[in-house]
Amino acid sequence: MKRSFQCAFGTAALLLSSSAWAQDFSAKGQLAISAERLFGFVHDSATLDGNTTKTDTISLLSSPLIVGSSGVWGGFGTPRVAGDYFVIDHLSVGGAIGYAHWSVSTPNGPVTTSVDADSFTFAPRAGYFFGFTDIVGIWPRAGFTYKTYSSGNNSGHDLALTIEAPFMFTVIPHVAFWGGPTLDVGLSGSQSQKVGTTTRSVDFNATEIGIQTGLVGYVDL
Repeated sequence: MKRSFQCAFGTAALLLSSSAWAQDFSAKGQLAISAERLFGFVHDSATLDGNTTKTDTISLLSSPLIVGSSGVWGGFGTPRVAGDYFVIDHLSVGGAIGYAHWSVSTPNGPVTTSVDADSFTFAPRAGYFFGFTDIVGIWPRAGFTYKTYSSGNNSGHDLALTIEAPFMFTVIPHVAFWGGPTLDVGLSGSQSQKVGTTTRSVDFNATEIGIQTGLVGYVDL
């Protein structure tokens, strides 16, 4: 019986400490540091010069890779790090950055061609946190994602409108797990290929919808 009371007391203390954390999250002057898009499912539609490739991908700590009629595209689901500052209670401004590297091998008869590719992501945004309970809330965010891509003689970029609605769940004080829908709607983009001294540029655009996860912690500044 004594052991049961001790367990109950310990559990209550943990919940109370978590509740205090959740109530404090999103206060003015806080900085939230996040690791984002670590695991999830994404549906990607990429169009290059009128040819569209649609791909469904499940990724864990890696970036989706799409190879098809639209060329090689890394998608918007690249894991990234982010920082968001709460300028007033609940209202945040910030952004995310990400980097990915691929090595793609393409067999062509007896010869296999290997190409390395790199991409960089920059995503400024603003958000607003709503608390449902002491330990659960939602942090909708909206902004833009700009992604550049290079692979040998090929390069490109894409600009998208990004909307996220991550649900927040307290893990331990100052740390939360989040999971929720993400939407990246392509606005404009292009890819270019250099052959000899000639460079050919074509329209490129991609839209991606997914369910993704991440971790966030915060500090008071």
